[in-house]
Amino acid sequence: MAPKTLYFIVGLVGLLTVAVLGVIGGFALAAGGTSAALAPAAGLCAGVAAVPALAFTFLYWQAARRDRGLAQVGALLESYGEVTVATMAEKLGRPEEETEQLMALSIREGHARGRIDPKTRTFHKAEGP
Repeated sequence: MAPKTLYFIVGLVGLLTVAVLGVIGGFALAAGGTSAALAPAAGLCAGVAAVPALAFTFLYWQAARRDRGLAQVGALLESYGEVTVATMAEKLGRPEEETEQLMALSIREGHARGRIDPKTRTFHKAEGP
């Protein structure tokens, strides 16, 4: 399972847990009597459960943002067909070393089909479907 999918599932389960505990606390408080004693405990548990739920939601958001960026780099590589790392660095506004890493990640994750020639530091698009 991809980390992004795992982050989404864990974050979603965590947020649902927070919602359920919040509802239980609200009903316990509204019911009054002896069940009203459950309200602070449910509220505390909901607050504690919210921290990891929000952390995993943030991790999912970061992973999705990374994927979108690599997809954009891949689309640029595919549209150029053949482009040097220096030209891509200029287009992206990043240092050449970082740009080369982004290009390689984009190729490895399937956003672009081709290879980077290590001697000329040029991307060459793969021929075929």
